[in-house]
Parts: sequence; C-alpha cells; structure tokens
Amino acid sequence: MTGAGAPSGRRTLWLGVALLASLLAAQWVSGEDGTADLEQVKEEATPRKQAPTAEIRSSSENARENELLRLDRLERRKFSTQAGDIFRAQSWAPPPPPQSEAEKNQPPPPPPLQFKYLGKIIEGEETQVFLALAERNYIVKPGEKINSQYRLDEVNDHAITVTYLPLNAKQMLATAPVGEIR
Repeated sequence: MTGAGAPSGRRTLWLGVALLASLLAAQWVSGEDGTADLEQVKEEATPRKQAPTAEIRSSSENARENELLRLDRLERRKFSTQAGDIFRAQSWAPPPPPQSEAEKNQPPPPPPLQFKYLGKIIEGEETQVFLALAERNYIVKPGEKINSQYRLDEVNDHAITVTYLPLNAKQMLATAPVGEIR
C-alpha cells in the first residue's frame, strides 16, 4: 500500500505548493501587505447611526467624489465619424465593373450541365443516350424530357444538345474525349 499511496501523496504535496504559490502571487499583485488597518476595522465593526433626515453631503465631498470618478470626462467623450461602422463586412476584392444596359437586360445564364455521358445505343433510326445525374441514371431519346427541366434535342458523334426548359437555353455536352474531337 505504501507504493500506491506515495504518488498520491506527492501529487497532494505539489497541489498544495501550487495553491500556496498562487495565493502569494495574488497577494503580491493586489499590492496589499496582508495586514488590515486597525482603525478601518473598528469603523466597519461599529454600527452607523443614521440621522432621521436624509444625509446631506457638503459641496466639498461632492467635489472630491467627482474628482475621483471624473464623470465629466465620460460625458464629453465623442467618437469620430471617420471611424464609420467598424463591424460591417469588408471585402478586399475589387468591386465588379459596372454593367451596361445590354448586360442588365439579358436573361440569367442556365446552370452548368451536371450530366455525365455514359454512352449511347443506335438501333436502326432510333438513338438512346445513357446519362447520369448525381446517383441517378437516365435513358433518353431525342425529344424526351429529363426531370421536367431539360429536353434532349440532338445527338451526334461528338456532342449532345440539351435545352434547359425554364430559360429555353440550349447547351452542349461533349460525348467524345477532347483528343478525339476533329
């Protein structure tokens, strides 16, 4: 048991030393020597007698208190308007160039195509294209809609033409690798 109790005893000793050191450091930082002023203790121990009327302070006491608190300095302090709103969001990127009237009147561009081309099957005159969107696969023919947002318009050897229906915008999806397109 002495072997198991020894580390615990050392730990307690170190914690006690750390506590004593923190108390001494707090005493030193506070600037007090640890002894109380005898007169101050006597004043605090004796009960105060309150006058039947409200206490009236002399003007010299009020002046002394104002001097200690310096309330007049707090009221005079005003912040400069040059500082502005210091909590607003700030971006260091240059502002975008102003848009011309023609650019403002153009409809927004369609979202980029998220489809992946998987392949196609040609049976006689009919062509079917295999597309993937996220985790879903689609088999579509020209003229069919996909998710009621896209329509497959044309299929050739190098690309597929798809129309984004909400904006009626045509987009191209390459079907051949970049090196094979001539």
